[in-house]
Amino acid sequence: MSDKLKFSVMYLAIATVVLLVFVTVIYSLWHPFPLLLATGTQKLLQKIALVNIGLAVGLALMIFRKTKADFIKDMVISALVQLIFLMISIYGVYQIRPVWIAYNVDRFELVLHTDLVTTKINDADNRFKKPSYLSPQYVGVELSADNEERNSNMFDEVLHGISIAQRPERYVTIQQVSKKVIDRSQDLSLLNKYNNKSDVKFILDKHPQADRFLPLQAKAVDMTVLINSRHKGKVISIVDLRPW
Repeated sequence: MSDKLKFSVMYLAIATVVLLVFVTVIYSLWHPFPLLLATGTQKLLQKIALVNIGLAVGLALMIFRKTKADFIKDMVISALVQLIFLMISIYGVYQIRPVWIAYNVDRFELVLHTDLVTTKINDADNRFKKPSYLSPQYVGVELSADNEERNSNMFDEVLHGISIAQRPERYVTIQQVSKKVIDRSQDLSLLNKYNNKSDVKFILDKHPQADRFLPLQAKAVDMTVLINSRHKGKVISIVDLRPW
């Protein structure tokens, strides 16, 4: 193996390790499974990974010169180029991270940071004015007591597709809607209508505390929220099963 090829392989290996750290952060903090599938962000990550690997190989082949005096300087510059690319990618993924899982009427809705309607953010409870920097949090949604505002929200949803779940001023704690969660939850047996029965059994066996479910409406793929109705509608897990 030539020195140039050895260097390229080593450079690619380092770039791959950095990329794996980047993906691990996204999985563990912002898009815990199966939310990455629910938001469709895995396609973006695949493109980022391909560009990052291509960039690493291209830069490694370009900068390698055994006799070049400023070889180290070229390495630093190339590393900075890749670092800048990853930082921009991280920022982009951060901006589209899911921030709230909002119970609304008969389902949960996965709300991305870019989906939030903050025109009346000052009217929101202080607990909901700033979303978490880490994993999404559960909240409930309640209609406004003001008829004019309630009608305005309904028109926005019908005409512009803006769900009330995107409005932080309408958020309440998930505990405040626990009775509604239980009342509108569905029997687990219904999951067999929309999924392979063996898949349903495999997943439910992993969550024996779950006795009911609710749909999770998402951007790309709708998921299922398993709850325990005997414990105030406590959320057990979000699983990769179709709810309808």
